[in-house]
Amino acid sequence: MGSPIREGISNVHPVAKRLHRWGVIALLACMTGGFAAAAVAQMQGRTVGTLQRHDPKQHRIVLSTDAATGSELGQGAPVNLYYDEAAAARTRSTRPKLQPGDRLLLETVANGNRIEAVSVHKLADTTPGQDWGRYLHGTIGDLVPRNSVLMVDQDGSRIRNRMKHDAQTTVYALDGSPMRIDQLKVGDEVDMAYRVSNKDGIATKIVLLRPSAVR
Repeated sequence: MGSPIREGISNVHPVAKRLHRWGVIALLACMTGGFAAAAVAQMQGRTVGTLQRHDPKQHRIVLSTDAATGSELGQGAPVNLYYDEAAAARTRSTRPKLQPGDRLLLETVANGNRIEAVSVHKLADTTPGQDWGRYLHGTIGDLVPRNSVLMVDQDGSRIRNRMKHDAQTTVYALDGSPMRIDQLKVGDEVDMAYRVSNKDGIATKIVLLRPSAVR
């Protein structure tokens, strides 16, 4: 259960409605080559969540997604992700090891009723010991610099969440390189770890997953 996770995976979870965006980026080039033929002319998407556990006998990992209902953030229903053991073995020596609690982004393709992962990426907002439900994935809807506030429309629910930032907030690009908070724009897709202080959500780590089309 606590063992490192093999990452060359095939996602057969049927909830394709969460995989809503088009265009796959090559996060781990060594993994995508084996799936290139299968990915041609297929619906492409991505999903973000927190690694819950690994079931090696079933070639399955369980990814906790974020709650998408109500007015409060939290942990949503788990998603079962299945992977191809042979494909995983080919990249085992070059892959980073993953542990339960890691924050992940998976690039996927739809193949009929089957959703298959072509790559997996450990996000820089992974925070060891992060409290239950303390991640937010969504799109920046507004910025209020004078109040150090980000308004983030949660992915899936589109509920707008008010998140503050302070001098301890760190910002990263998808590749893990550091950024400044003032480089974030309205329309950016972000994922963040946050803490709560005096009922305010305060971002501790923010990852820019996809920049706005208008920069």
